[in-house]
Amino acid sequence: MSNLAIRVLVAIVGIPLILLVTYYGKLPFLIFVSIISVLATYEYYELVKRKKSSPLVLIGVISILFIDLIFYFGKIQYLTMFLILIVLLTGLIELFRKPMSFEWSAISNLAITLFPIFYIGLSLGTLIGLREMKGFNYFKAGVFVISIFAIIWICDTAAYFVGRSLGKRKLYERVSPKKTVEGFIGGLIFAFLSSLLARYLVLDFLTEFDSAVIAVIVGIFGQLGDLVESLMKRDAGVKDSSSIIPGHGGVFDRFDSLIYVAPLVYLYFVIFK
Repeated sequence: MSNLAIRVLVAIVGIPLILLVTYYGKLPFLIFVSIISVLATYEYYELVKRKKSSPLVLIGVISILFIDLIFYFGKIQYLTMFLILIVLLTGLIELFRKPMSFEWSAISNLAITLFPIFYIGLSLGTLIGLREMKGFNYFKAGVFVISIFAIIWICDTAAYFVGRSLGKRKLYERVSPKKTVEGFIGGLIFAFLSSLLARYLVLDFLTEFDSAVIAVIVGIFGQLGDLVESLMKRDAGVKDSSSIIPGHGGVFDRFDSLIYVAPLVYLYFVIFK
């Protein structure tokens, strides 16, 4: 079976399942977000091991699970306290670890252990915050999160095909040689079009300004999130974060844009709505 056929087959099975779980919400969505957060974090830890670092993997995994539970039960007031305790606990555990090699670096281990807890765990945890946000009709909130997924996918697809057919100027060759300015602009345009269309079709509780904000977040910061992950992979010397999703690479690869989009959309609605 060709790589393209595998990609299509995985998409046919995976996308409807993600949409169904997202629409239903509740415990299945909590489990879904926790799984992708833990897997993406584990992939990140595997990347940094190539740089001779030794992260505290278990600390990262447990922290992310607790972050997701905090968002699920709406106990955001405890989030800062929990993160402070995790930072302090990580320092104490590293203090009593036995160095495994001559190149052992406690400073590197501490930074690398903590970074994905915030970058991946906290960012993707806001998906649960959006899905469980008070003030939204529960199932409309499901449609809202599904729409965000769809806008990201449309933006990514448009950026790829516009860049492939019209791309001439490199966007950021040092990090991602194939990405172009034309592709970036194409992704942004389609993010606007799909966001406005979603507003008129299924998100009638949003204003046109809300739709424009979401489009900017997806079209600009979502694509930059993709570049940030590309920067990490290039530094680690790999093409994909893993091969766990046949034909699609790793979980970190598939949800890199969402790491930027979810928290920014969440903050917009928490602060301004």
